[in-house]
Amino acid sequence: MFERDDVDRVEPAHLGIHPDAFAEERLDPRPEEAKRMGLSRHTEEGAVLYFASSLDRGKPAHRMMAWILLITFAAPVIYILLVL
Repeated sequence: MFERDDVDRVEPAHLGIHPDAFAEERLDPRPEEAKRMGLSRHTEEGAVLYFASSLDRGKPAHRMMAWILLITFAAPVIYILLVL
């Protein structure tokens, strides 16, 4: 077989993450279930969860963002239910 030198060698994903990212465990606002499932802010689902769990209910801008997230994720379900 021939080898291609124009393609990067496949490496584990954790090699691309900065080492300080793992040291932030004490500042991590994720629920324990998300930590057990391996969802971190470096995954797509974990990034949304990390963002939503870092919102502060005392700040009006954060409350507005929480409502926007709720509408964004609930709108397709409501639309499907209305179509049925």
